[in-house]
Amino acid sequence: MSTTIDDSVQASAEEDASKATRTPWTMPTEVDYYGRMLRSVRGKKYEVYAVSRILHLLDDPEIEIVTQKPIRKPDGSMALLDLYLPQFKVGVEIDEGHHFAKGSPEADKLREQAVLEASDIKPLVHLEVPSTDPLSTLKEKTDTLIADIRRWKADAISTDTFTPYNYGDRYVPEYWRARGKVTVDDDIQMPRMRQVLALFGKKVDHWQMGTYSLGENFQVWMPGLDQEKVTPRKDWKNVLSDDGETLTQTQLVDGDFAHNDQMRNVVFAKFKDPVFLDTYYRFLGVFAVEGIDDTGKIVTFRREATEIDLTPFLE
Repeated sequence: MSTTIDDSVQASAEEDASKATRTPWTMPTEVDYYGRMLRSVRGKKYEVYAVSRILHLLDDPEIEIVTQKPIRKPDGSMALLDLYLPQFKVGVEIDEGHHFAKGSPEADKLREQAVLEASDIKPLVHLEVPSTDPLSTLKEKTDTLIADIRRWKADAISTDTFTPYNYGDRYVPEYWRARGKVTVDDDIQMPRMRQVLALFGKKVDHWQMGTYSLGENFQVWMPGLDQEKVTPRKDWKNVLSDDGETLTQTQLVDGDFAHNDQMRNVVFAKFKDPVFLDTYYRFLGVFAVEGIDDTGKIVTFRREATEIDLTPFLE
């Protein structure tokens, strides 16, 4: 039987789901995406000014800009990075007035160290915007950062390491199939299960089961991920460890379920973005059973690969 047992519960839900008309998913427009990006920093007036100036003056659709990038620190808590440039692995912190208060610099250093330890971010650039600065100084500091970003792009192009960003690619299975692989560092966001299956050349109009077979002892697993501020499931609790290496599934319903400890699971977990509140499936890696407790209700999976090759599934 399948390693994961979301199937039996979701199968019963499938009939109920088929009775309702589900609103078709539509990709957010770029205007909507960037509007929500700016809205995510609306509580910080200097940050709003700096971020909006960068977006408008940089005016380069080939450069991806992410605001409020969530980073899970080693202690399990979440830090939100003010600005993140994935192509250069550069993080930017916009330091407003409170960062210069007594005690704040030391706290900021500890937070910065934790962010660097928990991510692949190389430099963490600080844009200092104390409230005492006139507008002309704030403009100058922001424009200096814009010039740096343009230079980083030029340097990457000169070394043939720059991959242009194209809005919408993260949602499109054909883009990833053409790329030939998916890694845990990619910002892949499949909006529905059927798009996840399309990555592997499987064409289905509708899918509600938690797994889909790709061959003997090999399957796609699409569990709902346990997250803070997200209504928990009543049937299964799937918890990802802080380092992403372990996935623990706890059975919350009655019944005996068999487990195939030889199964390799290509995991695309259902995830809710803590900032934009979009729900999508993201790639966590390839997992195999590591252990099952004496009750058979708690199964631990260990990650054995951080990328999946899609080329065997190309038509």
